Parts: sequence; C-alpha cells; structure tokens
Amino acid sequence: MPNSLSLARFLPYRCNSLARKISVSLSRIYSDRFGLSIPQWRVLVTLAEYGELQARQVTELTTLDKVQVSRAVAGLAERSLLRRRSCDRDSRASLLRLSESGLAMFRRIEPEALAWEEALLAPLQARERDTLFNLLDRLDLQLQAMAPTPDGTERPESAA
Repeated sequence: MPNSLSLARFLPYRCNSLARKISVSLSRIYSDRFGLSIPQWRVLVTLAEYGELQARQVTELTTLDKVQVSRAVAGLAERSLLRRRSCDRDSRASLLRLSESGLAMFRRIEPEALAWEEALLAPLQARERDTLFNLLDRLDLQLQAMAPTPDGTERPESAA
C-alpha cells in the first residue's frame, strides 16, 4: 500500500464516486419517466419493502437525512403516492404508507430497476457477485465497530 494519499486509490473516494455514478445512472429510469427525485425514489422503495413506517425509520433505513426525507415525503404526498396517518404511540409522529397509486408506480419501476442492476452486474460471475456483497457487508460491519460509543468514546479496533 502506498505511503501517500491518492484519490484514485483511496477507498472512501472510490466508493463515493462509484455510488454517485450508480445513483445518477439508475435515476434516469425513475426521474425521466416517472418524475421522481433520488430521495423520493428511496422513500418509495423503502415503503414498498417495509410497509408502514415513521419518517424517522425511513431516515434510518436510507442514506437520507431528516430534511431530505421530509421533502421527499411532502412531494410524494402532493402527488398522492403516499398516505399519512397519526401514530397512536407518538402523537408527534405520522405513519407513512404507499397509496395504491404509489404502490402501482413502484411495481412499474421495479422490473426496470432490477434489469438495470442486472446489466450493471453483468461483467461479474455469480461467485464474484457473492464476493462483492460479502465484502460490502464486512466493511459495513467494520464501520459499525469503529463508530463511537454512545458516550462519544472510540470503540477498540476490530478486525471484522
């Protein structure tokens, strides 16, 4: 490993750059044809997968912040793609669920998104795909292990 920093070989930069390119390329499917922003798409997919959630839970399940989720929810609600209802356990929170038209939109986009993913992964053999996702999972676990504890102190180094 080199002793000097080079963005081309720096994992955070490479992952961020690739993630951005992937996101922009995929967004052409749901943005151009369905008028969804990247945050709206992520909220739509999350609600399609998990059903009814609070905005706080959507924030935890996506890489979006509170403001992005709030704006995405407002945009989806304005288009009648999701429904809100009061949360019995927390009067300050709303529960979010896709409307029938939101679920129908998701079902129209889903096969195209999966086909796009298949095309992206086409150069990789099945074994390589499994390895890729296993490595991503291991790095994710390592990041969790490296995260500060609730009292703000660093966790001891871990080899995940």
